[in-house]
Amino acid sequence: MALPRVWLGLAVATALLVAAAPAQATFPGRNGAIAYAHAGSSGGPGTIFDTNGLYAAAPRASAPRTLIQCKLTDYVPQGCAVTNFHSPSYSPDGRRLVFDAGTRLALVNADGSRFELLSAVTSDDGEPAFAPDGKRIVFAGKNDHGTTDVYVRRLDGGEARLIAPDAFEPAWSSRNRIAYVLGGKVYRSDPRGLHRRLVTAGTSPDWSPDGGRLVLVRPIRPGALFGRLHVVGARGRGLRAIGARKDLSDPVWSPDGRWLAFAGFDVGVHKRRFLPHARLFEIAASQYGSEGAFTSAFDPAWQPR
Repeated sequence: MALPRVWLGLAVATALLVAAAPAQATFPGRNGAIAYAHAGSSGGPGTIFDTNGLYAAAPRASAPRTLIQCKLTDYVPQGCAVTNFHSPSYSPDGRRLVFDAGTRLALVNADGSRFELLSAVTSDDGEPAFAPDGKRIVFAGKNDHGTTDVYVRRLDGGEARLIAPDAFEPAWSSRNRIAYVLGGKVYRSDPRGLHRRLVTAGTSPDWSPDGGRLVLVRPIRPGALFGRLHVVGARGRGLRAIGARKDLSDPVWSPDGRWLAFAGFDVGVHKRRFLPHARLFEIAASQYGSEGAFTSAFDPAWQPR
């Protein structure tokens, strides 16, 4: 039996969230724009995936800025360089974004100019995050047994270094430590993959700007995409929950260390302070309507300035 179009829109949006988990690195500075991935359809016959792309909501701006996008009709791209947009991550100086462009990684300036595809390392590279030097990235690449491995590579080429087999969701701290997920737990190591230490159970880690703490998701059940946000010290001490909601994902720290941005399946992208009972501020909405129409915002990244 065919799915009603409203459920088709929900299924497509879910697939987008599953397709590429976010990787992040938040570096210190003043709070700049919040970039995020977006996908949407106006619904009806012949209009699947109308638009998708990367957008940025700047402080005090009245509307988000389109950085790069693609329009499709009947799955056919209309002159697009790439058709997929996931897991954006800002450079330490806030001038560039690296993101998952499908099977390869790509770079774009923070104003949307100078798009560049990076050479492939595996058959499906994703989840990139910058190093503190701005010259290297960490990312997850598909392996030959159905999972991903974590690699480090230079942006100007050269051989990629494997640092963590069967791991994903890497993030590189301002203190030059890399966190990643392995077997439902967050670990940290040096950039060579040495001195690995368990931090705590969870997924989707992002380092605080000073590199001393991690924000992560504790899924509501094993394998779930969403859960409750937690903060923990880099050595696994002082774990505490942030807020009561259990339907959130993709958390990232603000460059000043006082805010969090995050997403959720039907939540869109929001931000909140660390204060107890802090209110949520909407950055970009996710909405699902009739005839398969939907708009979905996910994978936030916070620009340092």
